[in-house]
This record gives sequence, structure tokens and C-alpha cells, in this order.
Amino acid sequence: MKTTIVTILCLSILAMNVAYADKEAGTYAPDIEAKDWMNTEKDEPISIMELRGMVVVLFLWVSYHPGGEYMMPLMSQVDNSRFGRQSGVYLIGLTDSDRERVGEMIEKEKVFFPVGMESESFEEYDISSFPRVVIIDPGGKIAWSGWPGKDGGQKLIEEISRVAAETPPTRTHPAEAKLVHQYLKQARRALREDAYRDGFQSARRAFEHALTGDALKTRCQDMLDLIEALGRARLAEAERALDEKNFEQAVTYLREVKLVFKGVDIAQTANRRLKAMKKKYTEVTRILEELEDAAHAENLLARAMEELRARKIGVAYEHLEEILDEYGSTDTAEKARTVIDRMKRNDAVMGYVRDHKAASTCRTLMSQAKAYERTDRTDKAKQIYHKIIEDHPDTIYADEAAMRLAQLL
Repeated sequence: MKTTIVTILCLSILAMNVAYADKEAGTYAPDIEAKDWMNTEKDEPISIMELRGMVVVLFLWVSYHPGGEYMMPLMSQVDNSRFGRQSGVYLIGLTDSDRERVGEMIEKEKVFFPVGMESESFEEYDISSFPRVVIIDPGGKIAWSGWPGKDGGQKLIEEISRVAAETPPTRTHPAEAKLVHQYLKQARRALREDAYRDGFQSARRAFEHALTGDALKTRCQDMLDLIEALGRARLAEAERALDEKNFEQAVTYLREVKLVFKGVDIAQTANRRLKAMKKKYTEVTRILEELEDAAHAENLLARAMEELRARKIGVAYEHLEEILDEYGSTDTAEKARTVIDRMKRNDAVMGYVRDHKAASTCRTLMSQAKAYERTDRTDKAKQIYHKIIEDHPDTIYADEAAMRLAQLL
């Protein structure tokens, strides 16, 4: 059942008619307890003390009041919004219901935040009006408590934003921290394989998921600094290669840095160095042009292979021929020649190629011939059909031309 504004308003009125005495803002939040947990690591319990450094949002509801079910979509929206995990906000649900009663609702509403069941924590928080939300700041103090459905949840969003702004979280949400560790692991593996670009990208992703102020963020920055240091070492190697007039090696190192660290100062340094070398040394200009040709050829080959997989045989053949014509001196040209040789050994494949090459010309001629037929100038039409057969034999257009000629006899 989806929450409606009318439902929220009705429940809001009902809640306001019930007396409550929440703990005052500024007091330290009592720890929470529950007999059973869902959506936690191995269904282990959660402690407020363990979550210091994050904004903790407690959503409390009871089995005898329907508001919990009505508010659940709103709470899931909060958990998945920019006020949720990536902002250092940790949402926890607490209820007196058991797993059997709660499980169905959690599955139905696609709830992914932790839920503590058979809990009596609402007594510790002096709450008697349900459902209720308590916001705890990163220092562990209660910052706000209230009815979550007010103004369709707008008040709740405002309060979470206010608490996060006044006392910014300094700890990454566990789900985000898990991603950070995965990305750092990928970065370390990439470095072991000298895949600096992959390592840098993984480290950047890790940095983006870690929260400012968290020691985990510092670890991400250390990894980025390490990779950048390796990039600067590459720049130094490029300078040594240049001193030795080993232009090819110097260009290779500089292009690597430019590509790996795109968007970073070190990449701009490498790019400026390349431009200066290109102006000063004709040999560098030649090397860069050859590398550019090789890159274009590789792109064309990749497109051709993709087109072959998509059964666009004629288009693929054209791209392979373009590689031979335009980039014949590259290593990629040999690869393209090998593919073409295989295609030529298959008559059916070459039939598709001939049809593709003849398509543009033959379609125009066929259109002209049909126009002559419609105006009873059959001699003109026959001439065109004969031309198609002579110039483009063994194509579908020659077959069609022969068929139309037979009809005109």
C-alpha cells in the first residue's frame, strides 16, 4: 500500500492526539536493543556507540499502530536519497513486532536498511506516540525527534539536512566503506600489474565514496598520491629518454601519463611537454602521427569486428579495406588483412560484400529502370537492367534485373 498525502495527514492528526514525552534534544542517545535483526551483516545486532561519527536516524514503530507500514516507503526513500548512505546518514528501524510479521512488509516495501525486531527501545527514548523518528548527531546526542510524515516527509528531510550541516558526519557508512575497500583492493591489484590507469580510476572511485573527515578518506588520498608519484617517476624517465634522444620511449611515457591521469595536473604537464617536443623535434612529430594512425586503425578494426558479430558483413568489409588503404603501415593492417583473407575464402560471405558494394549504384539504376517501365519506355529500362547484370554480376540486384527483363519479353 502506497502512502498518500491524505493518509499521512490522518495519521499525523491521530499521532498529535496522543501524548508523548520524547527525550530532550542535546541529551545523549540511549543505546538500542532488539532480540532479532534483519538487513545487517549476518543479522548481527547494531549499537549506537558503534555508529559514532554518523548521523543516525531511528525509525520506531509498533505493531498495534498502522503508521509504521504507511511510513515505510518514505523511510526507504530517505535511505536511498542523497541524505542517505553517501552522506554518512545511517537509518535504523526498530519495532516491537517479530520476524514473521515484519519480514513480509520489509520484502514488500523493498527495505534495505537494518531493522531491529522485538525491541523495547522506545521505552528508553520515552516515546509513546508512533511511528516516531529520532535523529542522533555524530557525537551521539539527540538532535531531533518527531512525526516522520509531517508535510509529506519534508520536515524530516529538513531536519536530517540541518543536523548533517551543523555537525557534519566524519565516518563513512558501512555499505559505502565496503565499496571503498573493494576499490582500493582493485587499485592495489592494478598497480601490481603495472596497469596505472585502472589503478588510478579505482582509487578515484574509492575516494569519491569515502566521507571527508574519515581516516578511510585519507587512505584513499594516500593511494592516489602513490599513483601520482609513480606518474611523476614516469615523467622523469621521459626526460631521461629525451636526453638520450630516445624519442620513441619519451613519447610513450608522456602519452601514458597523459592518458592515465586525465584531468589531473600531472596529465597537463605531460601534455605540455609533448607539445613542446613536437615543435622542437621533427622525429617526435613523426612518432605522434604514427601512434595516431595506429589508434585510428585499432578503432576501425574494433568497429569492423563488432559489425561482423552483428552480421553487418558489407559494412565490416569496408572498414577493413579502409584500414589497408589508409593505415597500411600499421600492425593493425596485418590483422585486417588476415580477416579479409578469411572472408574471401567464404563465397556466401563475399556475396554479402558484393551486395553491399553494389547497393548504392544499383538501387539508383533500378529506380530509374522502374520509372521507364511506368512510362512505357521499356527499351530504356532494358538497357539499364542489362547494365546492372553486366556491371554487378553475382549480386541480388543482378538477379532482380534478370527477373524484370524476363517479364518485359
